[in-house]
Amino acid sequence: MPEGLSVITICFNNLADLVKTCQSVDAQSQSPGEHLIIDGSSNEEILNWLESNPQPAFRRWIHERDKGIADAFNKGVLNSKFSLTQLLNSGDTYFDQDAIKIVSQYFSNDPGLMWCHSQYVQHRGNIDVVSGVPFDKDQLWKGMRAVAHPSMFIKKEVYERHGYYDTSKKIAMDYDMLVRMRDEKSVYIEKPLVYFAPGGASNVQPSKGLMEVKESHQKYIGSSFKQSLWQLRQKALHYFMQTSIGKKWFQWKNQKNKPTS
Repeated sequence: MPEGLSVITICFNNLADLVKTCQSVDAQSQSPGEHLIIDGSSNEEILNWLESNPQPAFRRWIHERDKGIADAFNKGVLNSKFSLTQLLNSGDTYFDQDAIKIVSQYFSNDPGLMWCHSQYVQHRGNIDVVSGVPFDKDQLWKGMRAVAHPSMFIKKEVYERHGYYDTSKKIAMDYDMLVRMRDEKSVYIEKPLVYFAPGGASNVQPSKGLMEVKESHQKYIGSSFKQSLWQLRQKALHYFMQTSIGKKWFQWKNQKNKPTS
């Protein structure tokens, strides 16, 4: 399998978001090995745009219906042609123009490295904040714990060893995968490389996401009383954040975490 990065972008009836992501990929100082678009749209708007506008040689696409997010992720990984993969959904963009170059250097310097993740920028509480902490498998009872899938770069061989995304999961399929690959060698890049677009499934249905996280933890690690308490805290925090007081508190708390560029 050739060395290089397969950037995988899934999309569904959201052309404007896809265009933003494509523009961001095209603006990288180092191009990916490929940009594979998995278009599960119920119409041909995205397909028509891809076919009627000039596209870089590294971009290709598959236009067919899928069975949800996990199925689309799997389709992207299975059809990718390069040794390293990234799931950059439509609407997500690179925050750093050198993101691919930076990540590629980490893997070039350490052939034993299996995956990495970085800081990322997200919009919360009406402000952009930098999120992310080093991965700690002993803290998986807290969920993804500021690890976001767009900031993760995973070697394809990791999927071959641990399996692909669980299609029974509608929200926390990325957490389920993270639990299974928890012992693989990884590194944390303390620099924001991507912008994680708001409006993901976990934000729309937080309770269901927490339930799926708990199921995966119980299946692969075991039951955790700490996790049950943590999830109660997360639910309370979610509702608090919907209030005007909660939003102001979050803005105050994260003043120091605003991105610098």
